[in-house]
Amino acid sequence: MKELLRRLRHLLERSRFDRELEEEMCHHLALSAEEQGTAEAARRRFGNVTSIKERSRAMWTWTLCEQFVQDIRYGLRSMAANPLFTIVAVFLLALGIGANTAIYSFMDAIMLRALPVQHSEQLVILNWHTKAFPAVSHGFSGRADQDPTTGFTSGNFPFAAFELIQARHDVFSKVFAFAGMGRLIAETAIKGTQGHAEIADGELISGAFYGDLGVRPALGRLIDDQDDRARANVAVISYAWWQRRFTANPNVIGQSVVINNAPFTIIGVSAPGFFGVNPSGAPEIFMPIHAAALLSTTDTRFLDKNFYWVEIMGRLKPGIGIHEAQAMLGAQFHQFETGTASNNKERSDLPELLVEEGGSGIDSLRRQYSKPLFVLMTMVALILTVACANTANLLLARATARRREIAMRLSLGAGRARLIRQLLTESILLAAMGGLLGIGIAALGIRFITWLLANGRDHFTLHADISGQVLGFTLCLALLAGILFGFAPALQATKLDLTPALREARSGASRKGRPGLSHVLIVCQIAVSLLLVIGAGLFVRTLSALESVELGFNREHLLLFAVMPKQAGYNSERMVRLFEELRKRFAAIPGVRSASLSDGPLINEGISRTGLRIPGIVTSIGFENGTALMNVGPSFFTTMQIPILRGREIGERDTTGSQPVAVVNEIFAKKYFGGENPLGRRIGLGGNAGKFDDYEIVGVAKTARYNSLKGDVPPVVYLPYVQNLKVLNYMVFELRTATDPLSFTPSVRRIVRDVSPRVPVFNVTTQSAQIDQTIGQERTFAELCTCFGVLALAIASIGLYGTMAYAVSRRTSEIGVRMALGAERRRIIRMVFKEVFTLTAAGLAIGLAIAWATSRFVESFLFGVKRDDPLSILISLLVLITAVSAAGYAPAWKASRIDPMVALRHE
Repeated sequence: MKELLRRLRHLLERSRFDRELEEEMCHHLALSAEEQGTAEAARRRFGNVTSIKERSRAMWTWTLCEQFVQDIRYGLRSMAANPLFTIVAVFLLALGIGANTAIYSFMDAIMLRALPVQHSEQLVILNWHTKAFPAVSHGFSGRADQDPTTGFTSGNFPFAAFELIQARHDVFSKVFAFAGMGRLIAETAIKGTQGHAEIADGELISGAFYGDLGVRPALGRLIDDQDDRARANVAVISYAWWQRRFTANPNVIGQSVVINNAPFTIIGVSAPGFFGVNPSGAPEIFMPIHAAALLSTTDTRFLDKNFYWVEIMGRLKPGIGIHEAQAMLGAQFHQFETGTASNNKERSDLPELLVEEGGSGIDSLRRQYSKPLFVLMTMVALILTVACANTANLLLARATARRREIAMRLSLGAGRARLIRQLLTESILLAAMGGLLGIGIAALGIRFITWLLANGRDHFTLHADISGQVLGFTLCLALLAGILFGFAPALQATKLDLTPALREARSGASRKGRPGLSHVLIVCQIAVSLLLVIGAGLFVRTLSALESVELGFNREHLLLFAVMPKQAGYNSERMVRLFEELRKRFAAIPGVRSASLSDGPLINEGISRTGLRIPGIVTSIGFENGTALMNVGPSFFTTMQIPILRGREIGERDTTGSQPVAVVNEIFAKKYFGGENPLGRRIGLGGNAGKFDDYEIVGVAKTARYNSLKGDVPPVVYLPYVQNLKVLNYMVFELRTATDPLSFTPSVRRIVRDVSPRVPVFNVTTQSAQIDQTIGQERTFAELCTCFGVLALAIASIGLYGTMAYAVSRRTSEIGVRMALGAERRRIIRMVFKEVFTLTAAGLAIGLAIAWATSRFVESFLFGVKRDDPLSILISLLVLITAVSAAGYAPAWKASRIDPMVALRHE
């Protein structure tokens, strides 16, 4: 009886196989006929070509093009017939390609994009380098980058050095200088616009600036050599400021604008998109460099060979290379520096000239973001790798299901290379669709990353976009991805034993397990995902460590804003009266608990230092020694809620004519006085030309963070700002409020406008936001890496789920037989999970080894956490194990619910 049943089942299966085989043969014979028809059409089209060689070449080219069109048409039909596979594959690829495109757009904007000027590739920029801050520099205004290992690098020079370099006509065809002026007060009253005072960024430029760069005006004319003379009072405004402030009014030319209480005439508007030569800044007003005398009461900078403040760029003469220019200028610059040094200390570490490529402008943005961008680019490349591996897995599963189709085409005479080309065409179509969707994802990603980097700043100047170069990158990336994830599955799919493949059931069931390549891809995905999740964990822990740093004051409910009346023409005495009037009015606002002011906000990535003298203890002068200094107003410690440990805080009794007093922080007291009581002791501050100003210590304050959340807190001396008027410039007000600090902004602006209409309010923020800006890079890293880690984890989980689900479907008959023979459901679940955890264990082991070897590259970005932090690694492992368990549970549960009778009937 059993033998009879077996033969009947065999005959039924044979009959079904023959019927399916007949249907597929008809389909593939039609496809083969279509291809043969293409060849016949080619012979008819080119049969009249006389040359056999030319006819063969033409027929081959035409046939190849026709077959390529057929491949595309067949691939689109195949994708339409499997919509779920197509949607999943395209979406996964779009995520990987979109993330890469978004990060590359920022890399293009910061590191690759040239200045919007003529022949930017011909520009060079001059910098200098020293091991420590140069003692020969008696004054400095500009940018200086400090590296713990290499030392100081800056592009600011004395004006005399610019004149020296400008005279080297044998090296340069054109040379120009520029210097940032920072925040200026601009008072405008152009006909047709509303006149008022506002803050604008300014830049001083030499007369050859625009001409050497080849920039054309959008309106009027630009500054030239005739304008660059002593006390020149002409100005060119940026195109963006012209549109925003003057609503693109053409009557702006020839009108007057008061800049820092000095009148200037607007002569032109610069070209759209021109931001100067510093990609990190966007000056709104350009003035001749000799206009510095109008903007400042001190014009000795032009004569002082030890004051570093101008930056220099130029175009090398044809035939002169960078290395040759370095050799020709280096010795002359060293001789100049030697002539400005007055002692051995200044001669010990003189600046060395560096001639570098300047086509992309000043490299401050590159120095700030180059390392973070390379780390992020590596992470998104790994995400794309995971996405490609996942898509390759899906293609392997689909190719296994198409074994009969491929075997049929091979048996009918199709070449293996022809089938590989067909499968690669389908892969590239998937990648192209993923690339198109990835561009949309990249656009959203660019907006999100810009929002993270801006961190609440209104005039954030770094804006990436999807340019032609970025689109080219996306196209190449999509093509590479299509070949990368499609080639191996295509090779494996066409390597068949025809007879067993033709006898498989139409469902694609096979008695063999999944190919080993699929398992390798799953292991790689888990390993890469673990690497990204560990990286995200380290950066999140870094951000947590920064946010948990003890500040020493209360950051909540504090409103910060700045005013600078000096630029509006106020002298020291008038500024003191203005500040005190404003402080009292601010304190009287309902809901304001206390108000004070200081010469800078706490935690602002800046530090003010001065020389220190304590009789019988220490005498130190210089930038690297001495003490940090902060000028504050009455009730500063009360407003900031910094406890006074001894003595009193600075109050209203500390005026210009009273005894000079100081409050020191706890670190200062312990460092210089040990266990002694510092109250009543006198200290000297300053040290310029050997002269110190004496102050009496009247209080010791609890240590509060001063300039940064990282590093050690320095000794700090707090002085009444009214007793240190020589450094008085602008002041930051601090208001302790009962409710949301920003809700008091309208009241603050109204009070300032009533008291002094010519003094604008700027940099309105909260103390919490101010602190967050100083850790913006760490926050961006943590949030982006978390997103990337979650993305890689999700892609890997989808891949594992798909792999295991397909493995279960392939083993339906085996599982049915096991269950028919008495296997329990939990044994089936255990069998599936065994494979899941075997793959997971291999991936985790490889991922841990890679993470251990590569974590040193991100060590410099970490704070308060080691690169081999056990907690981060443990949490990452738990996250991965949880994710893969969740991904593997559904296929295991489905396997345990298989009906044995259905499975055997299927067999």
